[in-house]
Amino acid sequence: MNIDTDSLVSFLIMWGIPTFMVVRGYLKMDIDDRNSAKKDFKSAQFIFTIGLLVIGHFFASFGNLLTLNIIKFLGIFLITIAGITITVVMWRKNKIKSTLAPVLIAVAIYFLI
Repeated sequence: MNIDTDSLVSFLIMWGIPTFMVVRGYLKMDIDDRNSAKKDFKSAQFIFTIGLLVIGHFFASFGNLLTLNIIKFLGIFLITIAGITITVVMWRKNKIKSTLAPVLIAVAIYFLI
């Protein structure tokens, strides 16, 4: 388990800055907006689409950081499940645009491997 300095810096920048911005934005919200955000984040559609995509990408980048393939492949598996779910959800709304989601997720998985 070796930690590469370049991977550590990119990991901290890639996950630190967005996390800081989201927390800062959440703290600036009023109570009604906070409750609405909590309700949206707890919905099943959000968890199985964006939630799995973000968690999978976090695991894949954390696996790259620690050079542990099992964590990296777990992240890729979660990204794949999220991609399938996003495609099904988008298929109901627009069939043409829903074909773009698996292509973009496949490109992201290719670069993660």
